[in-house]
Amino acid sequence: MDLREFLQNQIKKGNINWRSKSELVRASGNNISGNNAKIIKEYENKFQFGSEIEIKNKEILKYFNAQPKNSFISVEGAAKKIQAKLPDKIIISETIIYNRLKDPKFNKNNLKPQTLDNQVSKTAPYKVKITDELKNKMKQLREPGIYLYLEVTQSGNNTLRLKLNGELFENSDTSYPPNLNSLKLIEQKIKDSRK
Repeated sequence: MDLREFLQNQIKKGNINWRSKSELVRASGNNISGNNAKIIKEYENKFQFGSEIEIKNKEILKYFNAQPKNSFISVEGAAKKIQAKLPDKIIISETIIYNRLKDPKFNKNNLKPQTLDNQVSKTAPYKVKITDELKNKMKQLREPGIYLYLEVTQSGNNTLRLKLNGELFENSDTSYPPNLNSLKLIEQKIKDSRK
């Protein structure tokens, strides 16, 4: 079978997970050659190569690296967001997220799972009076593509919400405690995210 035709059929069927490129070529009934390697290169971004666990680990690592250092994450929410990035046939569980949080090779940002206990202690920094100094410094950080504002949570606390526009910055939507230290973190996040 023609390799291009085989690849297109696999994509249509949703059969996009393969251990290696050479396994994909052999499955088509073709031999590995320079020409076939060029054809595979044309289609490689449509396929995921590696074992199922390697594919999961890659997406978990991407997710963890995108989170602010020392922050708490919802394991259930993380599993849903990571699942959305995975092919339909690969299912991720909350258990693997908990296991990867304990592994320093994955959890380089010192993330912690959100629990009822740390949710309660976590709300204290948000129960603060908003000062004029904070509001003025927030205004100074705003520019096109940067949306920084105070938001009232369902529990009645205040939070600083930072949204960065994808045209000028890497897309981001994060919240911080409403204090001056957070503004320093936000300033660094803006610098790091600028395209």
